[in-house]
Amino acid sequence: MRHVARVLLSFLAVSWVAQDRLAPQEERGRQIFEHGTSPSGTPIEAAIAGGDRLPASILPCANCHGSDGKGKAESSVVPSNLTWGALSKPYGVSHPDGRTHPPYTERLLTRAITMGIDPAGNTLSKAMPRFQLSMADAADLVAYIKKLGQQIDPGLTGTTVRVGVILPAASQTNTSRIMRRALVDCFDRVNAGGGIFGRRIELIFTEIPLDGARRSEAILDFVQKEGVFTVVGADLDGVEAGFAQAMLDTQTPAIASVPPFSQTDSPFNKFVFYLDGGFKDEIDALLGFARERFEAKERRTVIVHSDDENSRKAAKWLEAQLAESKPFGLVVSEDMKPLLAGDLVFWLQPVLHIPSIATHGSTETVFLIPGSLARTAITTPSKSQVFVALGPAWRAETAPTDSAVVDHMTWDRASASAEIIVEAMTRAGRNLTRDALMQALEGFRKVRTSLPESISFGPTLRVGASHVRIVMIDP
Repeated sequence: MRHVARVLLSFLAVSWVAQDRLAPQEERGRQIFEHGTSPSGTPIEAAIAGGDRLPASILPCANCHGSDGKGKAESSVVPSNLTWGALSKPYGVSHPDGRTHPPYTERLLTRAITMGIDPAGNTLSKAMPRFQLSMADAADLVAYIKKLGQQIDPGLTGTTVRVGVILPAASQTNTSRIMRRALVDCFDRVNAGGGIFGRRIELIFTEIPLDGARRSEAILDFVQKEGVFTVVGADLDGVEAGFAQAMLDTQTPAIASVPPFSQTDSPFNKFVFYLDGGFKDEIDALLGFARERFEAKERRTVIVHSDDENSRKAAKWLEAQLAESKPFGLVVSEDMKPLLAGDLVFWLQPVLHIPSIATHGSTETVFLIPGSLARTAITTPSKSQVFVALGPAWRAETAPTDSAVVDHMTWDRASASAEIIVEAMTRAGRNLTRDALMQALEGFRKVRTSLPESISFGPTLRVGASHVRIVMIDP
């Protein structure tokens, strides 16, 4: 009898997982529903109240009806419930405005979407866009609508939530080890306390490949093959663009723990939440500091960067900003040899053993360093001034001059990511979905975590904390 029960439970588990996967037609329909774009590349247009036609990407179905199709009331507009069970009730449908009609069929639903007419011949609300769809796109969209409310998000069962963790490459073994331990410690404590509404957290780890050409592909493969519900990107140095794209492609909510160059530019990617602004916020702060303190002095300005994507991107952006102020003798280089006494050096290399500078001349060399580069203690030559921009993960009166301080900051970042996920899942409640998790995250207002600064997100805000301070390191 016990054997039969085990077989039955296994069968149910397999069946449940199988429900996660959409058929190709339904996957195509999901893109149309959530983004207003066709996988075929065929333009989709929409118009409201007979007005001008607009790209449907501005008015996708999910904007008003929600990703679950159940509708989000806004002001006096109450969008219809688009789940197939609600649309096809055999005894018909009644709406809050008094409109009634027989059940929808696939053909009648297509007519409603494209012409704004319900099964009884009533004209739908003027707020409902009329979409111009090809027959193929219309069939795909209806196929997906018929699945709304039925599929289970990947990585989610009645007893578990699978969280994917992307750790730094093997070359950063100390960072990887600390982040792994911090995440395991936090989620173990949650599981020991009964989990999230009875669901245990399962952690699945992967490391970013050393081969730069494979990194983005490896992240996407990991998310798809492991079927994770949400992701923690524990250290994304050099792979942030690929990480953000993978989360967008798979519709997976993610927390970026260490974001050297957060992907917050247009187009807006709603799936990735960053602890702070990382590299760019720190460089912004250093740039303002340099202009205020050193711009009037005739110093040669040097940008030293490395060959990785983030460093080159940061150097190019910084060079454009500096060009506006026409600094004296701007030099951009991957080579450390051009450094001279008296230079103003924006140091964008992850190598934090600052080389000795020729000591002739009375003017000290000034180094300006983003704190996101700190993987170990910064060592500096004596004939220099070193200023570091430290984001909200660094505690007051600390700087990366000691490896233990750097390790503590790394632990805090990983712990904060776990705490954010736990808090968002708790707020989402028993009916946990990716959409509910996203809505909970967007409701964060000054939430306390292991970080010194509180975290706030919003519908269009994806950077949780933004304070940056400049500290001087005494060689």
